[in-house]
Order: sequence, then structure tokens, then C-alpha cells
Amino acid sequence: MLQSLVIKNYRALEDFQVEKLGRVNLVVGRNNSGKSTVLEALQLYATSGHRTVLEQIAADHDERFFLDDEAEAGELPFEHLFTGRRFPQGGDAIDIGELPDRQRLTIQHVLILEYEEQTVDQDGATVTRNRRRAVPPAQLADEEIDSLVSQGLLLHKGQKSTLLDFQKMNGLIGSRMRGPELADTLPCSYIPTRFVDMDELAAEWDQVALTDHEETLKSVLRIIAPEFEDLAFVSKDDRYSRREPSGNWQRRRQAQRTAKVRLQGFEEPVPLNSMGDGMLRLLQLVLKMFPAKGGVLLIDEFENGLHYSVQKKVWDLVFELAERLDIQVFATTHSWDCIQTFAQSALDHSSTEGVLFRVGKSARKSDAGKTIATVFDEDRLYQITEADIEVR
Repeated sequence: MLQSLVIKNYRALEDFQVEKLGRVNLVVGRNNSGKSTVLEALQLYATSGHRTVLEQIAADHDERFFLDDEAEAGELPFEHLFTGRRFPQGGDAIDIGELPDRQRLTIQHVLILEYEEQTVDQDGATVTRNRRRAVPPAQLADEEIDSLVSQGLLLHKGQKSTLLDFQKMNGLIGSRMRGPELADTLPCSYIPTRFVDMDELAAEWDQVALTDHEETLKSVLRIIAPEFEDLAFVSKDDRYSRREPSGNWQRRRQAQRTAKVRLQGFEEPVPLNSMGDGMLRLLQLVLKMFPAKGGVLLIDEFENGLHYSVQKKVWDLVFELAERLDIQVFATTHSWDCIQTFAQSALDHSSTEGVLFRVGKSARKSDAGKTIATVFDEDRLYQITEADIEVR
């Protein structure tokens, strides 16, 4: 597990530090304070900056992640990931990891130069090969300008580096082979604020079905629906295509599979989607925990779809599964009810440390209003909930 966290030069987090983390961590703060940015940075760290993750993060923000003829003058892929939404002139890298400088992930904007290298083969013949090397913009010498052929990102973690060349990215996410994988890639599941695609959930269910985890999942769904008996993912029924104003039927792109549940007192299974957002949110939360085993689970806006009356039970579940599956959890929230129930679960599960940290602008003039973290461990959480202190 990460015992602490450093994020530098990533979006609004110019120099962000959390000195203490737990197994289950709740991130709070005002809108646009940087909570979701923390989750993005953690996702990049866990996946060692996997190209598909980089592209998906940029695409989710409607930011450029490839070159094309319609690009505005001077606009390059991934610029918005860096503080100030521009590549640093001094070559400063995005830096994500623990406070001790070990196994951090760095992402640096570089210029790619092409040059010729002559070698002698085993027959004594001279062989000329075209080679490439990456240099930060500040280190480009005047005589090397003519050798510039492209730009990209240099990613480094552990003892390995890999280069993403902008000229080789065509706008189809994950469509090209990338360089060597970086060190220490962790299992990582991300639950966004929106609902996860049903086909994606079906694929996760296929990994759980007929295992010991299946009964755990079913018992969790009874938190919201005590009458729940069983769950299955079935092929989608195409009869529910929509009718156009002209009167013609038009098939829309739908998920290929959907979830149905059996309830006590009903002879026929019913669609899970007909049971409200809470059941769907709870299903995706639990299904996403199992593939995160031994790694990281990221939940954006934990309380989405969950009534405050069930949040304590859901937090208890998260604490229990995080310990059992060896997962480090990071969740965000806007809800005071969510903070209170998290604090109660953290105190009830004393063997599994829960930490809350608030993301916000520093009031100190010396910090120039930079985004900082204020940490509340379990002892301080108890004081907060008892005194009803506002920490959001």
C-alpha cells in the first residue's frame, strides 16, 4: 500500500502531498478542488501511465490526445494534464508516488531527435542505422534543431522507461502497440460518477460467477433489497428499440447483455434497472472490488445512488473486503452523511485504518494559494463526528 502520496505538476496539483494514508481513504473538498484529479493521478500511478489510461483520461475531459490536421496551431496532445495546461518550458515532469522517492511515476514532455549511427557487423562491414533519442526541450541544442522529427511523452518508473511518440498516435484509444511496460503495475478498478456500461459489468460478473465471491456479492445486494434471491446476466432483448418520429423502428446501440434478478414472491425475473439506482450502484461497486485484489480501487462520489440509511452498511462492506482482498481504497464525496458513516465504520473496524483528507486551497500567503491536503486520522474523525465539525 501507499503510505503517503506526492503529486506534482499534474493539473491543479502543482505540489500536493498527503503525509499519511490508510487502507481505506475518503477524499473530501469543494467542487473543483481537485478530488477527482487525485483519483486520476492514482489511476496513472497504479497502471504505470498505461497509454490507454492516459488517452481515456484526456478523452473524458474532451482534451487532445492525438495529432491531426484540424489541431489548432501549437496545440499538442496531453498538454492539459500538466499544471497550467501547457508543457513546462523547464522540462518539469509530472511526478506521482510516495513521499520517499522510490518507484515514482514521472511523465515528461520531450522532443524526439533522429540521428544516424554507424556500427561494424561481424563481417567487418559498416552498417548505418537511424536512431532516435528523446530530450527535454530545455536541453535541445541549436545544432540539433534540424534533427527534430517529433514530440512525445517520456514515462519512467523504477528502472524502466517508455516513449509515447505523438506521430504514432492516431486517435483510436489503445489502437497501437506501445513500448515496454513499466515496473510495478498494480490491479486497478475505477468507478466513475456515471454508471458503468452493462457489458463491462457482465464481464466482471463472469469472473465472479461460480466462485466463493458470488455469494458475497448476493449478500451485499440484500442490503438494499432483502427480497433479492439471485442474479444473472442475459442477452439483451432487441424489442425495446425506439420508434422514430416517422413511425419507423430504429435500433440504437445497446448493451449486448443486461442484468435480471429473482425476487421473493415473483415468478418471473425482473430487470435490475427497474429496481432503482441504488442496486445498480451497489452491484458495480462490489463487482469492481474483486478485480482490484492486491491493488487499488478508486470510487468517484461514493454516495451516488446510495441512500444515507444504507451507507454505513456499504462502508462496512468496503472495509471488510479491502482487508480480505488486500485492496487500498480511495473514494471521494460531497456528502456529510457519507463522511459520518465513513468515520463510524473506520472506528468500528479498528484493524483496518481509515483516513480522511480534505483537498483545498491553502490560506497561507507563503503557499500562494496552492492546493494542499489536510489529514484526519481515526482519532480526529471521531472528534469531528462528535462535534459535527464541517470538513467538506
